[in-house]
Amino acid sequence: MTPKPATKIKNFFQPDYKLRLTLAVIGLFILLFAAARLALLLCYPSRFEDIDLWVKISSFFSGLRFDLSITAVFLAAPLFFLNIPVKNKYYNAFWLTLTGFLFFAFAVYSYADLLYFPEVNRHISDELLHLNNDWGFLINYVLKVRNFIFLLIAASVSALIVVLALKYYKKHSSFKRPLWKDIVKLLLIAGFAVLFIRGKIDGKAIGIADIYDYAKTPAQASLVGNAPFIAFHILRKGSASLDKNNFPAEKAVENVKALLFKSCEESFDPAYPLMRRPASAPNPKKINFVIVLFEGWIPAYIDAMSGGKTGATPVFDNIIKNGVLFTNAYSVGARSILGFAGAFASVPLIPDLPVFGYGLELTEFSPLFESFKKAGYYTFYAQTSLRHSFRMCSLASYLGAEETFGWEDMPMLLDYLEEPFYGYDYEAYMLAADKIKNRGKNNFLAALFTGTTHEPFAKTQERFYKFTSGSWDDEYRNTLYYADWALGEFLNKAKEDGWFDDTVFVFVSDHSLKEKRDSLYEKFNIPLVFYAPKLLKPARIDYVASQLDIAPTLYALAGLNYPYTAFGRDLFDASHPEKRVAFVSEGINIGLITKDGAIRHNRGKILSAEAKNDKFDKAKAEETLLSLDKAALTLISSNKWFKNGK
Repeated sequence: MTPKPATKIKNFFQPDYKLRLTLAVIGLFILLFAAARLALLLCYPSRFEDIDLWVKISSFFSGLRFDLSITAVFLAAPLFFLNIPVKNKYYNAFWLTLTGFLFFAFAVYSYADLLYFPEVNRHISDELLHLNNDWGFLINYVLKVRNFIFLLIAASVSALIVVLALKYYKKHSSFKRPLWKDIVKLLLIAGFAVLFIRGKIDGKAIGIADIYDYAKTPAQASLVGNAPFIAFHILRKGSASLDKNNFPAEKAVENVKALLFKSCEESFDPAYPLMRRPASAPNPKKINFVIVLFEGWIPAYIDAMSGGKTGATPVFDNIIKNGVLFTNAYSVGARSILGFAGAFASVPLIPDLPVFGYGLELTEFSPLFESFKKAGYYTFYAQTSLRHSFRMCSLASYLGAEETFGWEDMPMLLDYLEEPFYGYDYEAYMLAADKIKNRGKNNFLAALFTGTTHEPFAKTQERFYKFTSGSWDDEYRNTLYYADWALGEFLNKAKEDGWFDDTVFVFVSDHSLKEKRDSLYEKFNIPLVFYAPKLLKPARIDYVASQLDIAPTLYALAGLNYPYTAFGRDLFDASHPEKRVAFVSEGINIGLITKDGAIRHNRGKILSAEAKNDKFDKAKAEETLLSLDKAALTLISSNKWFKNGK
């Protein structure tokens, strides 16, 4: 039966209920991203305290471009098919349910990102490329460490959205509309989807680097961007979503050689240009080495470094007093696995390359432990976390450690108030002391990675609860107080067993913790001390130092002449202090710290610069940074970093 003219006119002007649902769904996703930004501001105000109010507000509007882009990526297809004029209730219910599921997934991921944010003071980025079998840990972190009420709320809200949408559909589905209007609508939806996904009409499609068109600092970039947008582009193209480093590879390698090689070192294989060895005959020194990689020890909480008087680290304060302290030392990144790679393999994190333990080890690197083993040393590695944690025990074996130990290998020696999340330091120290005592007559190279100071802070024993406010700072200090005591017991054991006097102890943190500032100097500053009262004179050295410098220093102190490749140089070589720099990685950005200033870069442009004095040459710093990045990327990706058998 043909509709009457009046009915046709009425249907023509009748509001499109599916279009209304479409706009409502998009609006809900935009509100979700706005809520995530607001949560960042409310939960971590100190991270954004240097940003004025107007910039914070404008970040919400600037972020719409990225919100619409990621919304279109995931909703374009469901909303397009929803708007096809099909009135089958199961058909429409399917697409509405899918949008509800996507809303739930975005909400949960944004929540997980919010929890992880204080660990590195940015959104989750390259970590996604290296999770592999660690998804269980991430899920456990969200569900066990934090309450999961939010997840229940998100699921309930998502379900409610679907139910209300279906009711709305049932109420309005009887209206009829001209087919041509639906065709025009579908073409418009497709057109806007393409526009939103690309983020621009011409040129390259929108990417992570475009966030810095609106943001001047990483803190502001955290507000402008959103977690799902960054995750999508990281997983889609890895760090390749950033601009490429176009610096000439050959010149980059030459610049790096001039920066890192000592005058007494030589490069001897053109195919492996950064591989080096001493030019003179070997002069081995029979001294022992213990490297302790601290989990998250922060200079600001160590009295001998900060000038404080809290008394949280009396043992380490005395170590600093009688050791060689590098006051301007920096980590290579903000994660434990990066600290491990920097300290033991002298390898940085380079965008476009996997992390050590997640594929990078397919390239051949200098086997620190193996070199010392060749020289007659007994070598081992121990960590307080479980053996499989970040695969670091396996990586230590890869670097040549004769034995490796995890938490499951350590007998419990003390009565603690609760089971540890990442093990207890005292047990690791005592296991190490036992292995050293029973090693035989050989010298040794021992490496330990502590974990008690990792969040969430485990309750140790009542005697270590010196700070009682209940704040994060005091909980950290209490754990640090225990860790400092355990370190003292280890040193006492070394003296008691007779190997203290001829041992060089290297104490270094894997990364800093809870640093809210955007300053590279503050964000990556760590304690680094060489302690050997009978072998090294106490000193405070102020030139720039890095975790990457530890391996070359050990080769030099031991007098070994085995070839090695490192992204650092001997810390006790005082010549050319102006050449000393620290290469750092900040997720998908890279940075360079020098004595005069620092820059942060995304390979396409300088994102920020900090000048300490008027001698800072920003252009020269940029050339050095791009040279380091390009040399490492070129040689590692082509497996020309190091070659065994030389």
